[in-house]
Formats: sequence, C-alpha cells, structure tokens
Amino acid sequence: MADRGAYDLEQIKAILDANQVCHAAYVKDGEPRIIPTLYMRRGEHVYLHGNRQAALLRHLGSGELGCVSVVSLDGVVVARSGFHCSMNYHSVVVIGRGELVGADEHEEVLDAFVRILVPGHEKQVRSATRQELNATAVVRIPIDEASAKIRSGPPIDAEGDLNSDVWAGVIPLISQVLDPISAPDLKAGIEVPDYIRDYPGRH
Repeated sequence: MADRGAYDLEQIKAILDANQVCHAAYVKDGEPRIIPTLYMRRGEHVYLHGNRQAALLRHLGSGELGCVSVVSLDGVVVARSGFHCSMNYHSVVVIGRGELVGADEHEEVLDAFVRILVPGHEKQVRSATRQELNATAVVRIPIDEASAKIRSGPPIDAEGDLNSDVWAGVIPLISQVLDPISAPDLKAGIEVPDYIRDYPGRH
C-alpha cells in the first residue's frame, strides 16, 4: 500500500540502526539467492562482512547489484475478518551496487562491527590477527536507492464488520534482552562486566 511507504533518509537510517540482522539478496547465473546476515549502518552505507570466499561478498565486492532488507515486528494486528488481519512493523529495503572496503578501512570497520554489536566490548577483545583479517571481507552498499515501509495502529476493518462479536486489536511484540549467560569454559573469577549488564534494551 503506497501510503505506508516512507522515503525520509533520517527515518530510513533510524530503522536500520534499530536492527542488526538483514536479508541480503542477489542474482547469480539467473538464480535468486538470499542470505540472512549481520550488518551495520555507517554514514550513507550499509556494511556486510564475512568469509572472503562467501558468494554474497564476492558478488557485492565485484560491484554487482544487491538488495538488503530489514524488518522490525511491532505487533500482530487482529481484525474482525481474516482479510484485514495484519502486522505492525517498520521495514527498509536498500538496493545498490556493492563495493569492497579497502585495506585502509578494513580493520577499523571490523572493529566498528564489534562496537555496534556489543558496545564496550571492542575495548576488551584482542586485536584481529593478520590471518583473521585476510580471511574476512567487508563490503558496503550505498543508501542511495532506499525506502521504508511502516504499518502502525489498530486494525482497519470493513465498516460492515464493526458490529461483529469478534475481538479486534493489537498484540504488541517486543525483543527482550535477558540476563547474560557466561561461557562454560570461562576462566574462574571473571565477572559479567558492567557494559554487558547494561546491554541496550536490557532495562
């Protein structure tokens, strides 16, 4: 529905920043392919990273076209008819040609992935080894051709259904951050650090 489309760049960035997992799609040899993967938004680009031999990264790194899709589910919309049942959501689609991140930015961008995934942890972990850096590729897609699609609010029932004896409304959905679970092989005496206890969304 056209009225659910949104094209404001700041709104698009806000939706991208509120998520960490996307579905990245591309076409190879005439066949569509789609991969769920971690991403981050920096400036005017969406960044993806992974094994240097991954088909998705080789495709985008060579300048080919790709598409990144992100969605946050906010609620189940329960209508008086099956036709009008829906979801409340915020979503973004970005389409563009990929670009391989150069050696001058490579390590810094990988550090930024850690910083965005677990804020504060980048100050604690060891630096990547040369072997790890060589095994990892980073690509980016410009946020030039992008759009958001948003649905919010109650069900929009047909007027003839409003007097129905069927419950209608919204079941809100949230992503909940629970208490951290230490690794079973964690060295004795290491406590959960404050930056983990205060992970965004936990309180």
